[in-house]
Amino acid sequence: MKEYTLFAKVYDEMMDRIPYEDWKQYLMMHMYRVGVPACGHIAEVGCGTGTMTGLLSDEGFKMTGIDLSEDMLRIAEARQKQKEKNRIEYICADMRDFSLREKQDAVISVGDSMNYLLSEEDLTAAFISVKKCLKPGGVFIFDLKTDYFFGNVLDGHTYRDRYNDFLCIWKNVYNRQNRIHEYHLRFKSRDRELNEYREVHRQRAFSADEIIRSAKKAGFTRGRAYGAFTFDKPVKNSERWYIILINSEV
Repeated sequence: MKEYTLFAKVYDEMMDRIPYEDWKQYLMMHMYRVGVPACGHIAEVGCGTGTMTGLLSDEGFKMTGIDLSEDMLRIAEARQKQKEKNRIEYICADMRDFSLREKQDAVISVGDSMNYLLSEEDLTAAFISVKKCLKPGGVFIFDLKTDYFFGNVLDGHTYRDRYNDFLCIWKNVYNRQNRIHEYHLRFKSRDRELNEYREVHRQRAFSADEIIRSAKKAGFTRGRAYGAFTFDKPVKNSERWYIILINSEV
């Protein structure tokens, strides 16, 4: 994913406002509710610079991080080297086509990484790859930004965020017909490499029907959906969904 080449340099600072600790606790509550064992094997798809991977590793889970960006993974690995315990394996791979040596108790994907899949076919391919890596009874837990969020919260808005060493201006454009959202990012920085640097990120909103069809094609027969950070069913104005797919194979 070439969009994350230079963006990797500033990603952690931009994501510093995300309450990762709260997200971790929410994920763990879901995992324990569906029987993921303490100290189980978990893979994170779209792990980025490894923040969540590291937090779950600190909880005793045996973690594997998967991401398409080599630049992101270099940062994740450098962070991991500062720790003496709970070694994390990082793998550079496409979420639509990856494999692991060991079957996992759970696969997770947070921070709307799955929204970067831009078609139902891509979503199905990712689900197939995940299912192949799960133990019988293993679970796939992931989040998705919704059509409501892209269309009613972000679309048409431009934001300016100032950080320690750079300014980020990001414009939001949502196409309601193909459900593709574009983030037009412009960075201003004293760093020569980032000065006036621009990127465009694209994400797609998936409907409930598309998720169900893709899950069935991948062989998942059981699943649950929640409004983000709740244990309630999603509602019309949910901005983010959490989906749990269960590998029912014995």
